[in-house]
Amino acid sequence: MTSSLVQNIADDFHGYREPAAGPDATVDYVKFSRDQFILDCPSEKLRKELEEELKMDCEEPRSHAWYHGSIPRQVAENLVQRDGDFLIRDSLSLPGSYVLTCQWRNTAQHFKINKKVVMLNEAYSRAEYRLDREGFDSIPALIRYYVGNRKPVSQVVGAIIFQPINRGLPLRCLEEKHGLSSSHRERLMSQERRNQKRLSLNITNGHDNGIARGSQLRLKDRCGSQPASLNQVQERRHPLKPKQLLCNFYGTRVPPGQAIRGSDSQLCPKPPPKPSKVPLARLAHSSCPQARVPSSSSSNLTDTSCVSPRLAAPPQEPRRVETPDSSWASGGSLLFSLENTSEEEDEDAGKDEEKDKRRKKERSSFQRPVIETESMFRPAEFDSRLLPLENKPLEMAVLKRAKELVLSHNHHSIARHLLMADCQVARILGVTPELKGQMGVSSGLELVTLPHGRQLRLDLMERHHTMAIAVAVDILGCTGSVEERASTLNRLILVAIELKDTVGDLFAFTALMKALDLPQISRLEETWTTLRRNFTQTAISYEKTLKPFYKNLYEGTASSPPVVCVPLLLPLLTLMERPSIAPDGVELWETSDQGCDIMLRHLEAARNVARNAQSYTANAQKILQGFQCDDDLLEVFKTDFQLRLLWGSRGAAVNQSDRYNKFNLILTALSRKLEPPSTTPTII
Repeated sequence: MTSSLVQNIADDFHGYREPAAGPDATVDYVKFSRDQFILDCPSEKLRKELEEELKMDCEEPRSHAWYHGSIPRQVAENLVQRDGDFLIRDSLSLPGSYVLTCQWRNTAQHFKINKKVVMLNEAYSRAEYRLDREGFDSIPALIRYYVGNRKPVSQVVGAIIFQPINRGLPLRCLEEKHGLSSSHRERLMSQERRNQKRLSLNITNGHDNGIARGSQLRLKDRCGSQPASLNQVQERRHPLKPKQLLCNFYGTRVPPGQAIRGSDSQLCPKPPPKPSKVPLARLAHSSCPQARVPSSSSSNLTDTSCVSPRLAAPPQEPRRVETPDSSWASGGSLLFSLENTSEEEDEDAGKDEEKDKRRKKERSSFQRPVIETESMFRPAEFDSRLLPLENKPLEMAVLKRAKELVLSHNHHSIARHLLMADCQVARILGVTPELKGQMGVSSGLELVTLPHGRQLRLDLMERHHTMAIAVAVDILGCTGSVEERASTLNRLILVAIELKDTVGDLFAFTALMKALDLPQISRLEETWTTLRRNFTQTAISYEKTLKPFYKNLYEGTASSPPVVCVPLLLPLLTLMERPSIAPDGVELWETSDQGCDIMLRHLEAARNVARNAQSYTANAQKILQGFQCDDDLLEVFKTDFQLRLLWGSRGAAVNQSDRYNKFNLILTALSRKLEPPSTTPTII
């Protein structure tokens, strides 16, 4: 069924070396974006300390949140995750220098910022910071130039920075977190101070710059960095303390550091009871906003000049209603409790109390969503029934066993196995209550549309592309006769028809169609000709039905199949995770004249996906009801298995872009071995 050709080509392209050691996968130093800070806010003390750092002179690097101080190189690489992400850190090998760490073309890049002291004359000198050819007076000025102009920081690499990675902790905490000694930091600071003393008197050192705090805040706003106060980001970020809630409720102010007492502004130890609902005509002098309380020994209120009816202490004994004349003329206490409240008003009050209790219970049961930072795919920890503990890429014995499993099932069974695997990864089925609490929603189809669903989006994109590569290997691995390859094509097209018309798994359908549309597969003219001759009806269905439907799906104009269990997700995933600057437009909305319309249609479809998540779950449960699953075949369709099969137990941990580029070369070599390119010139 297969030969050593596949293994030999894989050995030529794969180097069996251990991947570079990176930071511990369990490190909890994650990307501190604005959303992350809102969800995982530091303590009040650290927050205030961070605010004070960000209020410094805007030409100081430490006054900007993209400056992370003396963090290790590996940690910086772990922070920049998408093209355009950047941060500034101290150079640990050369104290006093700075390093720009950014991500470009899915690879972390490090650029040393050269610092040069320019001697204009004997009495005046200034520092210059350079990345390429341009020189700047400060690090923030350098960042503003490259971010604002979208100019490459290096002409050789072509990297462009535009998305700052902001820290959420003070620099002191970051240094303690990564084990940097205080002596090391003192050495950096002393060298910095010595460098500043050599500069001109016009360059301030932060102590005698003569700029008022209000001016600093205005400079901060002009620099486009973090807000002067973190409270300006979102006021709901930190809940108010009980003392602040009481102050807001009663409209009073309590000096800092002073505890609230029961006598402050006539506060009661317990919140006052709700006033009875009575007709307005029965309230004596209630139209005035505040009622004057005469000083009288019979009053239960402490001496004050103006008290709101809500702040009156509850009566200790039954009270009677007095007429306005007798109440004010006699100088007696003002009574706010009224008799003869109706039974309906009592029932309404009881309902209000029940609603309040219900709201409190709901608030107490709320669980803050968890931001996932690690992939759900762990090939190194994958407990496989088919793979050995250590395997090479495209190991022949495993390829042969996987091929046998696929051939032992018809296309109806294969499509349902694919649906089951996709529903597990997309969190459509088998979602536990604990997982729902961590996600904050009940389905992964809702999570992919939310900001904290980034890791799930990346995992789904990984699965989609890996599945397409595995399908291409299934075709190109048939190194026997051309009839065998045509038979494999026929089976795959039948599975695609089943996924589209019966199962409703558009995620797996688009992965199969993506594989059949790869240039390494579409160039196999002899194989496609044999398919048209031996399986004519399948070839017609592919050309006349599947290809137009696949094209319309990505244009956002395809009519929905009768049953959908896993909707089209890849356009949404690509829109949300693709960098805003791409050198080559490869997506349909970037190359088509109708690009904006296509993009808007996909965004509207994504809104419907989240809204109808429960119906997709019900459809999947109905399709898979009573289905007998083959565990071995289900493992073949799992992403962890495919990662280890395609790249080996060691290569599965390599950078994603490197893995994809290397396997693209393998597919090209396999395709040319099966059908060498024609050497005869084409006659026009």
